[in-house]
Amino acid sequence: MKRTLQIVALAFIFIVGVAVSHWVPEPAGAQTVTLNSETAETNAIHRIYRDFVGRRANERELARFLPRFGADLDENDVRARVLASRAFLTRAGSTRAGFVDAAYREVLGRAPTNNELATARQEMATSQRSFRLRRLNLTQGLLERADYDPDGLAIREIVLETNRDDEITRFSFELDGDVTKEDRIGVTVSIKGEPLSGRFRLRAGEDRLRFIPNEPVRRSGEIVVAVFVNQNGTPRLADLSAPLRNLPPRTIDRPTFPDRVFANQRVIANYGNHLTSRLGVLGETGPEAAVTRVKAAAAPFSEPGRPAVGAFEMIVTVAQASAGGDGNFSHPSNLDDVEEWIDIAEAAGLYVILDIQPGRSDFLTESVRYERLLLRPNVGLALDPEWRMGPTQRPGQVVGRVSAAEVNQVSAWLSDLTLENDLPEKIFMVHQFQERMITNRDDLIDRPGLATVIHADGFGGRSEKQATYSRLHVDRPFYNGFKLFIDEDRNIYQPAEVLDFTQNPVPDFVSYQ
Repeated sequence: MKRTLQIVALAFIFIVGVAVSHWVPEPAGAQTVTLNSETAETNAIHRIYRDFVGRRANERELARFLPRFGADLDENDVRARVLASRAFLTRAGSTRAGFVDAAYREVLGRAPTNNELATARQEMATSQRSFRLRRLNLTQGLLERADYDPDGLAIREIVLETNRDDEITRFSFELDGDVTKEDRIGVTVSIKGEPLSGRFRLRAGEDRLRFIPNEPVRRSGEIVVAVFVNQNGTPRLADLSAPLRNLPPRTIDRPTFPDRVFANQRVIANYGNHLTSRLGVLGETGPEAAVTRVKAAAAPFSEPGRPAVGAFEMIVTVAQASAGGDGNFSHPSNLDDVEEWIDIAEAAGLYVILDIQPGRSDFLTESVRYERLLLRPNVGLALDPEWRMGPTQRPGQVVGRVSAAEVNQVSAWLSDLTLENDLPEKIFMVHQFQERMITNRDDLIDRPGLATVIHADGFGGRSEKQATYSRLHVDRPFYNGFKLFIDEDRNIYQPAEVLDFTQNPVPDFVSYQ
């Protein structure tokens, strides 16, 4: 059904406690739509008139609806009354048949059938009500049949996340409509008439919009929320789906992760792919057993004042010998499968580091694929240049390499993602066992929101491993990683021996493969 250009209308409201007073939404940031200075109720009435009559409401029409809007009348009531008005009747051709035909086309997007037309005309002719009330009765029935929503945008669910003090730390709105990351999306939140400041985000591939206030919000009194989208220059304001109007708040308890990863702790990881034991110790068990196993591995690395915390380092994009459908010689993991491991790790207070082996793809392309998972507070990112192939190279035949410029491109994206979403500092790791694997390494940039680790990744005897670590270790602001190969290392280092390194820095991150 074709519509005229619509302007922002009635704000969706969610109330805790008391009745709603008039409130004009203000933009919540640079990405928001600039709202008309008129009240939301006035905008709603203008939009309805544009929708059905093709023009703005005049002063007399505004005066008819404004005093009762939000009290006796909701937006659907006004739609029905405008459809039943003389202005619409005139536009429809001023006859009963013309009116019925126009109402069906406007609301249901089709002409009435012969039976529907005959029934409607008969009801309008035999009813004892006035002709206006007969039109109103017909249009209300049509709107109910259509579950009419001219924007096609609604809120299916609201989730309030709270802390132990019952303060709201995050609002989450599940959108019902075609919304993408490219759309300009805004949300405004007011409590007791005072607008809240904060950040908001729509995750790639999801319909859930999150608003994170700068300060926790005490849940009391009135909360008024407006969610709006600008698509192709057309602002749309989300309506609340009626079936969930009274959805109670949901409290979600999350383990907390420190703002600085390595400030007071060391991280010990088990490495591998969750689907196979051939790529490392991580894939030898399911996720629940993996939690127990990595906690046992981390415990001997704890020191007074610096405990060790466990982690899963999961290869999520896996280099492979065959080109695959996209010719990249790598295979990405299913996000839902990986998220199951992340859920279990987060509940146990463990980190997850997503490891990328891109093949002939590039690190940024593969990293962005996992954006939804990287928005989790315990999830970091690792780049493995060994498997970064050139356009004619094949994994396993040569050792790959990556430029500092490409690493910086990924770290800039991940830093922005972390800061925009007010997330704890993330582990950002680059594997290396040959100097040539990271070209121009001195150009690497330390990004805010990231704890950047250079991970010495070679196996062999102790002298070989120390020689590699001596060449590759870094100074602050970067952090050092060290890998222990359970099967390939000769005379593998024990935890106490790693903590007693003197020739080279004691690593901040240790992984077992």
